[in-house]
Amino acid sequence: MMAALALAACAHSAQKVDIREPMIVTAAPPALAPLADLDAATLFDKGTRSFKDGDFTQAAQAFDRLWQAFPDSPQAPQALWNAALSYERLARYDESLRRLTAYLAVHDEPEAQFHAAYAEYQLHRLDSAVARLEALRRRSDLKPRLRVEALLQEGVCKIESGARVPGEDLVREAVAEAGKLDDPEPALLAEADFWLGEGERTGFLAIAIDPSRMDEAKLQEAIETKSRFLLSAEDHYLHAIRRGDGEWATAAGFRIGEMYEAFYGELVQAPLPNGLTQEQRALYSQELRAKVRRLVDKAIRIYEETLQQGGKGAYRAKTQDALSRLRKLLLETS
Repeated sequence: MMAALALAACAHSAQKVDIREPMIVTAAPPALAPLADLDAATLFDKGTRSFKDGDFTQAAQAFDRLWQAFPDSPQAPQALWNAALSYERLARYDESLRRLTAYLAVHDEPEAQFHAAYAEYQLHRLDSAVARLEALRRRSDLKPRLRVEALLQEGVCKIESGARVPGEDLVREAVAEAGKLDDPEPALLAEADFWLGEGERTGFLAIAIDPSRMDEAKLQEAIETKSRFLLSAEDHYLHAIRRGDGEWATAAGFRIGEMYEAFYGELVQAPLPNGLTQEQRALYSQELRAKVRRLVDKAIRIYEETLQQGGKGAYRAKTQDALSRLRKLLLETS
């Protein structure tokens, strides 16, 4: 349908000569022609152009039409792969995973396995992602750099699923393996440090502070344990920042500030200890305000430093919102 079809008609009679102008019949441009009217080559071209232009819906439709309507085309496998990537860009991970599964049934390639695990992660099928990544990292044909990536992502999935300790062990193994590479990527190491921080942050969030249900000893123990998790997480996040990758540095900085802000919120909202006199309640509140003010000050400083890291992703916007919120809070409580 892309090729032009020229039709010329000329009628001749003894009495009259009738010369008709040549009639040129061409297909509509690819952007206008129905997908059902396009051949495999045109569909692939249309899908590729759409993908490059950021029109992932149109790209997915074109690539889907190609591999479904022309299964014997040499371009069908690539179209199936490209359709999966198009749906991934659209955050339609179930559609992406279905096409990746079909692709992997014939082409068991590591890159496709990584994308399938990513789709499972986004769909919260963490056990499936862990199993896929574990099988991937055990492959004898996997390059060392990809094995590091598989170890790291498996660890991330385990941490996300609540298996913090084995997840952290895998992340540390990934860092150790990355150290053997000639040129380990700073972003990969920063990601590893970030997720080690995430594991410690999980422990930080799990410690509850409730002065109304704790005696002084238990309350002090809870605060000290929570503080240890905070400082340990902060140390990992700071390592991530020092790796020099702007996006991970911004995410790590935001997490540090967020923890101090969360600590502040928990202390402020916690009920007062039971059995205090009016004078003791006033003194307790006064001491608490002094402590939480320091937490707010530190969170603000960390948020301000985070915005200087150069990251441009979602964590930057979150950091800006948090900084505005705490500055307002500081004014209200001054």
